[in-house]
Amino acid sequence: MSRPIVAITIDTEEDNWGHFGWEGATTKNILELWRVQEIFEKHGVRPTYLTNYAPVADAASVAVLGELAELESVEVGAHCHPWNTPPRTREGEAASMMSVDDRETNRAKIASVLDRIEAELGSRARVFRAGRWALSASVAHALFDLGITVDCSVSPGMDWSSIGGPDYSDAPFDPYRFDPSAPLIPTSSGSMLELPPTVGFLRGHPASQSRRRVWLERSPLSKLKVVGILDRSGLLTRRWLSPETSDGRTMVRLSDELLRRGFQFLQMTFHSSVLLPGATPYAANATERETFLKSIDEVLQHLASHGAKFCTMSESAVLLQ
Repeated sequence: MSRPIVAITIDTEEDNWGHFGWEGATTKNILELWRVQEIFEKHGVRPTYLTNYAPVADAASVAVLGELAELESVEVGAHCHPWNTPPRTREGEAASMMSVDDRETNRAKIASVLDRIEAELGSRARVFRAGRWALSASVAHALFDLGITVDCSVSPGMDWSSIGGPDYSDAPFDPYRFDPSAPLIPTSSGSMLELPPTVGFLRGHPASQSRRRVWLERSPLSKLKVVGILDRSGLLTRRWLSPETSDGRTMVRLSDELLRRGFQFLQMTFHSSVLLPGATPYAANATERETFLKSIDEVLQHLASHGAKFCTMSESAVLLQ
C-alpha cells in the first residue's frame, strides 16, 4: 500500500464563537497559533491555515500569519464567514449560510477574503472552505469564477439542514471531482476537486454505516434514541478526525480503521479559536487546551510512525488528481 496522504486544516478565524454580527470580531486566538505550529513542526506536518477576513484585517494577527506564511511547510487558504465579510449584506444566524446566497453575493465576499489575504500576506489562496460547511452550487460557481478549484467544505454524512445548511448525508467520504453546478455528485471530468475532512466510524465502512445511521435517524426508531445507544456501544460510532470532538486515542482508532479499509487521504480539522481558552465549547480553560494539544500530538505521532505523507491541501490536490 502506498503511503497515506494526511492533511491538516485549521479554520483560522475570529474568537467569537456563536456570534453572527457584522461588528465586534476579535482575533486574540491567532496569537496562540504557535502552540500548535510547534507540534506540526515536531512531526513534519504541513498545515493549511484556512483564513477568513477578520484575522487579515487585524495588524497583530497579520504579523503572526505573515511569519507562518513565510514557512515553506505552511499553506494559507481561504475561509469565509458571510456575516462579517464585506460587502456587508445580511447578518445574524439566519444569514450565516453561504449556501443560500446567490452566486454574485458569494463571489463578492470570497473575493474580499482572497484580495485581503493577498494584500497582507503576499500570496493568493488556492483552497477554500465555506463557513459552517455551507457549500452549494452558488458557492462552487463563485469559487470557479475566482480561479479556486479545490474545496474542503463538504462534511460527509452530516446533515446541517436543521440550522439552514446543506445536507451531506449522501456525500462521498473520499476525495472526488465535481462540476460547480452539482457539488455533491462525483464526476471524473469535473472541473473542481473536493477534499472532505475525515468523518468516519470506528467500525465498518463509513458509507454503509452512514446509510444505516441516516435511516435510523429518520425512522420512528429515532424517538427511542437508538442511534445514541448504538453510538455509545461501538456498533455505530461516528467520529470526526478532529481534536474538538475526539480524543487522541479515538482519532488513532478512526485513522487505523479507515486506512485498513483502503482510504488513502485523511484530513484532520479544527478551529483556531479553540487555542484561546474559553472562546469555544472545546477548551474552557488552559488545562483543557493542553489536553486538546496533547490529543493532536498523539495522533500525529501515530500517523508519522506509520509512514503518513503529510501534505498541504494544494499538495494533496496534486497527488490526488
